[in-house]
Amino acid sequence: MNSNKNTADLILDTAQALVQEVGFNGFSYAHIAEKVGIRTASIHYHFPNKEDLGEALITRYHKGFLATVAQIDADTQNNLDKLRKYINIFSIPVDSYCTCLSVMLSSDLATLSEKVGARLADFFTANLAWVERVLEEGRREGHLRFEGSASTRAHLILASLQGAQLLARSYRDASRFAIIADGVLSALA
Repeated sequence: MNSNKNTADLILDTAQALVQEVGFNGFSYAHIAEKVGIRTASIHYHFPNKEDLGEALITRYHKGFLATVAQIDADTQNNLDKLRKYINIFSIPVDSYCTCLSVMLSSDLATLSEKVGARLADFFTANLAWVERVLEEGRREGHLRFEGSASTRAHLILASLQGAQLLARSYRDASRFAIIADGVLSALA
């Protein structure tokens, strides 16, 4: 076990990787225990049940997203460049033929608890709000050009990126993601 991380973080890291590979219903605590090198009782100590684990996963993912877009906002003035960096977030799991945690949790939504589903909806709401704000600012400042509302465009962007991840994974071809990502950006420039 890696002594630089605490057990709860190792469990979350492992669970996230498993969700991104096989979905929330595709693994058990035994799978995590084997990968981390601990007993399942240790997992239950930190996350008494899988609902608790799911909540912790999406909460951590949401916090990471907020920190990432705050950093993008702090580092980048041009709104087209902000969207490029946002798209890069979605490209990270594509190289290993995975999808982001939120896409995989969405595919299991019918079997997730209401609390996990609500946290997932909050995550998507935060994504849409950030993209919509960047689009509105970009249009106002002349960095971006598009027809229609920023809200509609934000939904199209998020759906395109999620779909691009699934398509790239299905074909085991990361270039499929790049094609769609380029299309998203070229429609705004």
